[in-house]
Amino acid sequence: MANIEKKHIIDSNKLSGEQYFTSILQETYSNGLLCDSDMEKIQLQCIQLLAYKCERYSGGESSSIRVEAAESIMKSNLYTIGLYLKSLPDPDSAVDELKSEKISELYEKGRKLVSSKLQLAKNLYTMVQNNKLDTKNHSYNSTLSENGIGIFFKSYNIDYEAHDFPANIDYQLCNPVNDLAGVEFIQKYLENLYLENEFCMNFASKNIQYLLYGYDKNYPDLLINIFEQVLTAALGCYLAGRDIRELNITKEDIQYLYGKLRRYARHELLSTINDAAKQIFMELKLIEPSLQGYIERSLVTIVTNIENALKINTLDKVFIASKNPDLEPKIRFESGVKMDDEQYRELVEELITWRYESDKLELIKEKV
Repeated sequence: MANIEKKHIIDSNKLSGEQYFTSILQETYSNGLLCDSDMEKIQLQCIQLLAYKCERYSGGESSSIRVEAAESIMKSNLYTIGLYLKSLPDPDSAVDELKSEKISELYEKGRKLVSSKLQLAKNLYTMVQNNKLDTKNHSYNSTLSENGIGIFFKSYNIDYEAHDFPANIDYQLCNPVNDLAGVEFIQKYLENLYLENEFCMNFASKNIQYLLYGYDKNYPDLLINIFEQVLTAALGCYLAGRDIRELNITKEDIQYLYGKLRRYARHELLSTINDAAKQIFMELKLIEPSLQGYIERSLVTIVTNIENALKINTLDKVFIASKNPDLEPKIRFESGVKMDDEQYRELVEELITWRYESDKLELIKEKV
């Protein structure tokens, strides 16, 4: 007998990842799965949990706390409950839990899950530190420092601010983390960054440096994603018949690619880039499914960049020609013989007395 797929009443696509508990309550109520009395019961239990947490927050010394603090605690409670409900097999299972379990019990289950995810995030942070790239980019380095993401593990408050993520994160991922909060956001951000680092570790640091310098000599100060630049360069090298590990493509190669790719429709371009990515997997021996999946998700952005560049003939802004900063021409200044101090003072005093700039210039030409 063929397996019959279960039809879910709640559409998971309508649920918020960041505010899961609130959104699933709204969906269940609108679908008639919870009646008014059910909603009143849940709201009352949420208020009772808030009262209990506020009393613990104040250490039992005061019957009132600031409104802002109470609001933060309520958001923390709802986030924690939502995290547990999200961990269930499907939204319908979450509805069953809401009907059968007390809010306080759901919160305790959620708190254990938050604690578990926090430990996982700490492990990921260590892993990212271990495969950290050797780069001069400030946003990358500052984000991975103790004053960047490191702040999160010192300041994160599971009990009263579980929904928050206190950290200084400037570095932009190729695949941004959306619709997540708290420890979930940090965990997903570190997972993505680890995968980006893993890919870039297949290339020499100097080759990545030359690529980024070719993109912009001020790349250390830019908010750019290193992984996206490296992946794009590797794809370009493969399509141009170059060594992908060198990440080095010439202006002639870019002109060749322009002539080749501009004739493609979008689906043909996407297919070509996908095939190139598979060849890169083979050449670099990338067999980890999670890394392959992350790279494949990144290709849509790269294809869009290529497509737009082909329309306005700016493909050289997508496929970058590497530059070695050590080979760039440099301006050097060598000073002549130093002027006698007394002569220098006399010259300055005389310059001050002259009114017109042209006269001052003539005096400098004569005396210096």
